[in-house]
Amino acid sequence: MIYLIILLALLLRLPLLDASFWLDEAAQFLESARPLAQQLDIREDFQPPLMHLITFLGIRLGAWFGLSSAEWWVRLLPSLLPGLLTVWATYRLGLKLFSKKTALLASLFLATSSFHIFYSQELRPYSFPAMWAILATWQLLEVLTSKKAKHLWLFGLFSVLGLYSSYLYPFLLIAQFVYLWQQKFNPRKILLLASCIGLGFLPWLPKFLEQLQTGQALRQSMPGWEQVVSLPQLKTAVLLPLKFVFGLSDLELNLGYVFLSVAVFGPLFYFIILARHKHRSSLLFFFYLLVLPLLLSWLVSFFVPVLQAKRVLFALPLFSLLEAFLLLSYQKSKPQLSKIFFTAIIAINLFSTYAYWTKPELQREDWRGLSQEISQKFTPDNTAVLFAFDQPFAPWRVYDQTGFKTFSTGVFYANDLEQPHELFKDISKYQYVLVFDYLRDLTDPDDLLLKVVQDLGFTPVGVLDYPNIGFVRIYSRSSIQS
Repeated sequence: MIYLIILLALLLRLPLLDASFWLDEAAQFLESARPLAQQLDIREDFQPPLMHLITFLGIRLGAWFGLSSAEWWVRLLPSLLPGLLTVWATYRLGLKLFSKKTALLASLFLATSSFHIFYSQELRPYSFPAMWAILATWQLLEVLTSKKAKHLWLFGLFSVLGLYSSYLYPFLLIAQFVYLWQQKFNPRKILLLASCIGLGFLPWLPKFLEQLQTGQALRQSMPGWEQVVSLPQLKTAVLLPLKFVFGLSDLELNLGYVFLSVAVFGPLFYFIILARHKHRSSLLFFFYLLVLPLLLSWLVSFFVPVLQAKRVLFALPLFSLLEAFLLLSYQKSKPQLSKIFFTAIIAINLFSTYAYWTKPELQREDWRGLSQEISQKFTPDNTAVLFAFDQPFAPWRVYDQTGFKTFSTGVFYANDLEQPHELFKDISKYQYVLVFDYLRDLTDPDDLLLKVVQDLGFTPVGVLDYPNIGFVRIYSRSSIQS
């Protein structure tokens, strides 16, 4: 049955697997396509290096078959396969902790989750650390129930790999050590294990500090960037469990949304109240390994904005396991409520997955389609492309096969430019200028770039509008219109 569920998970993750890279994915692709000697030069990408190395390997393997730039192939090794392995490992963890029925149900919930489906197709380190997290948690239980040293070393290995995959992984690791202490595991072994894991990450520590410094400089040079990478703290606390349940669904306050919220969270909290005495040890497991890592990351976000639901995807398998455990624990005593709970979860998962497949606004930015349309409507010899950014956007560099002349501000904040007219004077050689609105509310909030274009003799003649990318403003030399 678990292999049928994994097959279902694969089938649900195939649609849109070959969709266009969006901004961060394109940047990941360009960085990982560099020579091996440059793979650790990721100062401006606040991520550990393992995702880069795995993607580099995937690109090099794909080159043998002419697939090095195929989106579905590049996402296969670092994202899709870890997502499928996470479904399997969730089953193994549930089998170890509860029962086969609970394990299968938790795997089914995870396999059909649109949130997990989406990030199993994302060329960013979300699915990847989630795999290490669930594998490490599985081995953590084996450590507590078995005296075999291999489980201790596997836990250590998976933990180190997790640290090299996500900077939010330490929150889970801290919670895991607290749980070991709570279970009265040998304190000397805890200290030794923590030291070995820490030593494993020590070689990357100078690079991490360098990335942290670069990230702080970016926040200062681009006002408003903090609001992009994080949400207000109270809003984050509310949205995180909603994203785990509703996935990619539009979180709009309407009658259907309220009904489904009550159908899921009502039974969930009621079952937790019922289980607080009878299943106290199981609830403690979920508190330490599900709630505590989220709480720690939320508290740290008061000082460094790091918490978003996708960045703690490693908690979703345990959340699915909690749902399955509570549902089956009260299936006989509360059959109607259990049926409502199960039906609501599956209905939400399938509906939100279908919505993801069919609604462009829920999908990734279609830079590939936009580039193709621009190539069809304009020619490089009479068209310039402008970006209010320090360089042309990564997805433009990936998908522009025609070779349009590009101009960029060279800084993250347009108001820092001293002589903008001098910088862009060469656009006067072209008949058309295309200005991307993408991120311009952050990098050019005063529309400096638009004013410069018009001062240089261009007038607006239209726009191209793409979901999640926004307007590409079309300007033409005034003399062309006269």
